[in-house]
Amino acid sequence: MARFDALVVGAGPAGSTTARELAAAGARVLVVDRATFPRYKACGGGIPLRTERLLPFPIDSVVEDSVHLLDVSLRGRHRFVRDSGAPFAHMVMRDRFDALLLAHAQRAGAEFRPATTVRALDATGAIRIEGEGGFAAEAACLVCADGAHSPVGRMAGLGEGIAECAAWEVEVRAPEAALRRYRSRSLIDLGYNPWGYAWLFPKANVLSFGIVLPREQAGRMKDLVRAYTTRLGLRDAEVDIARGHKIRFRRAHEPIANDRVLLAGDSAGLADEFTEEGIAYAIQSGRLAARNILRVLGGEGSLRRYETDVDREIMPELRAARLIGFMFYGMLRRAPRPWMWASAHTPYVWDAFFAVQRGESTYEREAARVPLLPRLAARMLRE
Repeated sequence: MARFDALVVGAGPAGSTTARELAAAGARVLVVDRATFPRYKACGGGIPLRTERLLPFPIDSVVEDSVHLLDVSLRGRHRFVRDSGAPFAHMVMRDRFDALLLAHAQRAGAEFRPATTVRALDATGAIRIEGEGGFAAEAACLVCADGAHSPVGRMAGLGEGIAECAAWEVEVRAPEAALRRYRSRSLIDLGYNPWGYAWLFPKANVLSFGIVLPREQAGRMKDLVRAYTTRLGLRDAEVDIARGHKIRFRRAHEPIANDRVLLAGDSAGLADEFTEEGIAYAIQSGRLAARNILRVLGGEGSLRRYETDVDREIMPELRAARLIGFMFYGMLRRAPRPWMWASAHTPYVWDAFFAVQRGESTYEREAARVPLLPRLAARMLRE
């Protein structure tokens, strides 16, 4: 049986980041994924510039577009456009982006086993995982970076009680004129009760459409995205792929680590509740995971310290984003037209948003500028 210092299940941003940093430090790492890479990943593919800053290598080779225009509407009405003056996000296809991160992990020395689904986990001695075809491997530590469903995380008894929402994404092969029209521009359509938004993100050869809503409204997503594409004149455009997925939100102290197993990225519910973006937090959690595994391999304590690190270094930002999201959607629900007018004519709101996306500020810092925000957000949530 193959033995490693660490096993990583899932080769997305969290898993590949963990593997790259561990391998670069001299650890022997195996990454296992049920897919063969590159593989399609349901995701809008918006990468805030702050995400790029977390990586020690450029991502230019996989950037399809860079956006500086934010085009906001309320179910197609009360539209306004904010120009950030410089790109605040890159647009990528996740198959290429994730393959790039995995390639860097392999370059650092991590081993990769594709097309392997983990069917069993045994943690009575060393951590042991098993899969089809007689596959088995052991290690001192295990990272579950296997997405929002996280079947391996569930095997480890971690991640229970994490909140979630639903998303639906469609890749549309739009006419050239439409591709030009939306170049450097991301569209956000609001007004979905009680909260949520539809989006259009430009890519080199396709337009990505999607919607995110509370889980109980998942059944409405296809019709709402169809209505959105129709409103934009793209009802008859060729659909390359359409797929749903869920997004999880860790809100409190849901368990994401034990002595030798931890959850990273989507598995741990590390996405913010304002934009529903999680790639930056996936990469950040991968770095924290590697740091803690190296401590354990060096004889220092257990992986429970990883959960403490996440609580200290990531959760304050997620809590601040949640407060901002509750306030924003609550105001939109109570007074849609006045709130859209105020949003369009208050430069601070979007200047702060752009600063956070570029990594020049944080949600926590911006929320602290509004001392009444927690009380206001709580009131919006109740109503």
